[in-house]
Amino acid sequence: MRKFIAAPLIALAAIASLAACDAPFYGDSTEDTASQEAQQDNADEPNVAQGISQNDEEEKVLKVSKVPGLTPIVTSATGRTVYRFDNDSANPSKSTCIDACLKLWEPVLAGSGVVVEGGGIDERLLSTIDRAEGKQVTLKGWPLYYFKADLRLGELSGQGLKGLWFAANPEGGKAKSTTPVKPTAPTQKDVQTLTVNVVDGFMPFVTNGAGRTIYRFDNDSNKPAKTTCFGECTKKWEPVLAGKKGVKILSSKINGARVGLIDRPEGKQVTLNGWPLYYFAKDKKLGETAGYGVNNKWFAIAPDGKKAVRCL
Repeated sequence: MRKFIAAPLIALAAIASLAACDAPFYGDSTEDTASQEAQQDNADEPNVAQGISQNDEEEKVLKVSKVPGLTPIVTSATGRTVYRFDNDSANPSKSTCIDACLKLWEPVLAGSGVVVEGGGIDERLLSTIDRAEGKQVTLKGWPLYYFKADLRLGELSGQGLKGLWFAANPEGGKAKSTTPVKPTAPTQKDVQTLTVNVVDGFMPFVTNGAGRTIYRFDNDSNKPAKTTCFGECTKKWEPVLAGKKGVKILSSKINGARVGLIDRPEGKQVTLNGWPLYYFAKDKKLGETAGYGVNNKWFAIAPDGKKAVRCL
């Protein structure tokens, strides 16, 4: 059954950014980062097939689709994945994707209205907000987007970018993986290294010598130093363990007096200013920060032990 939803007008809100940041940040997909692509001329944008554009005079058709590895997602009539952005807000509905962001992310525009095809989406959750390009469709308040590298059903190049962009589920939430996560046991190196790095979108934060992002967890405590991440938690969050020969600090920005150790089942966990340290399972190399902001409790850690600041 096809249902038509009128598209009400809501005022476009402006975004704020931190003055300390040099450039906007919208997430990486490969080593050729999205932030780099966003600074290039239009000729360097992702290779998007000709003719994929949104006609303001046409209705926007949305439906529910199934793709391998994810719970049901919202797509266009042709199966193009629809995303939501964690830097936006749902209450009130507000888009923060403007300017350079739009070189990679295309707002889903309503045209003359929104049509739900085949059921599965409650039309009461659909609305629109005004933006320069037209009326952007929202689902449960979240503005919707396409990733320009996705062209057909099953393509999910934007899924999970920097822990900010996710395929939308029919209720307006984030689609979840259906692939079981295999537990990975923490490994004890000869020497655990700590240093400081800077990547697009962040103030300086702590990594290991290979550039892997190091996190802190708000459910833990630093006075006294105590970890609360055990069992299922360690399947995604790997404790940073001291090496067999201890911990080596590679950056003068880290005060060695603030580095400590606590006991846990896997070994000696490294702490910084009392906060137990972790890796996120999906982060493997410099620039990957998929764990930042997870459940609003996990954050990259700054050299002084505080939460590393993200630049919006």
